[in-house]
Amino acid sequence: MHRRASPGRLCAVLAALAAAVLPPRGMHAQAVPYGGNGTLYYGAYDKFIRVIDEATLTVRDSMPVKIGIPIGLQLSQDRSKMYAIDAAYQHVEIFDLARRTSLGAFTLNDGPLQVRIGGLNVDPLDRYAILFVRTARKRQDRWEIGRPTLLRYDLGKRAVTDTIKWPDGQEREGVQILFSPEGKYMYFFTDEDILVYDAVTLKQVDKWDLQRSVDDGLGNFGFGFPFSLYDDVGISTGLFRTTDPVNRRSLMGVARVDLAQRTVDYYTLGPSDGVSFTLAPGRQKAYGLKQQVGFYQFWEYDLVNRRVARRVEFEGRPRMGLSVSTSGNQLYVHTAGATIDVYDAATLQKVRTATFRSDMTRLLVVPPAR
Repeated sequence: MHRRASPGRLCAVLAALAAAVLPPRGMHAQAVPYGGNGTLYYGAYDKFIRVIDEATLTVRDSMPVKIGIPIGLQLSQDRSKMYAIDAAYQHVEIFDLARRTSLGAFTLNDGPLQVRIGGLNVDPLDRYAILFVRTARKRQDRWEIGRPTLLRYDLGKRAVTDTIKWPDGQEREGVQILFSPEGKYMYFFTDEDILVYDAVTLKQVDKWDLQRSVDDGLGNFGFGFPFSLYDDVGISTGLFRTTDPVNRRSLMGVARVDLAQRTVDYYTLGPSDGVSFTLAPGRQKAYGLKQQVGFYQFWEYDLVNRRVARRVEFEGRPRMGLSVSTSGNQLYVHTAGATIDVYDAATLQKVRTATFRSDMTRLLVVPPAR
């Protein structure tokens, strides 16, 4: 037999429920900003790449990594594939992102000869990759370290097809190479010029003096050509640093460089500071982290009015990476550790922390397909 609750008891229960879900009188519930409906790819030390739904920050799927710990993650231009490099930088595994399966792996190791892949640049049509490598051969009493070399690796044949000569015969300890959007040209960056190569014949066909395009009196134009999924293909937006040749002042600013059109739009922000730069969707804002032991700041760059809009101190961690959500409404602070701290981009206040099973090596935030 069930007893009907008295009106007084029913009112008390309803009041208790309301107190549990409603804010105190005089206060308003704060809406959590929407991060977006993109996908996060989370490289983990337990040898998985986790596929995370951005809207809920929950794991949707996992891809086991056969080559070991995935330190480097790189998307193909059409976002259909992912290239993962292992912690020893000797193996590359390729993943089909639609099917969440491995397409196989490759290495250039050959018995006692170990080949370290220090750079991987995949052409936009996924035909081949340009690899920057150094070899190490184990002898009975020593290791023999080879010279830095550029190779072209055919991804279909899974074989090295060419050795690329260094410009002017000058070897380098590192190299930056970018492709034109259609894969016709390859841009080779030197300290002074950008050399344009035919991507098929590997012959130099042109040269762009970037420094002269900027300003002969500005000083060395230190621009790293960063990659962002929020930028147009073939265009790089990021920080540059330079030293005023007259007053010897170190300055920093923002530049937008179009390789195909060979145009540079830039402006200075003020004295150079140790801060990062992460572009936001729409390219009207960017965010950065200033990281000093015991002192951490968010920086907000106003790219429309060409200034630093805000500097806000927050409780950071000893090592951090920063990504902007696909909606532009949230900031993700990550790496290292097994957590993603979510911040409201409007207030720069912490919203929540998402915790996962394994420590992170890399995080990629990928917008939904257009």
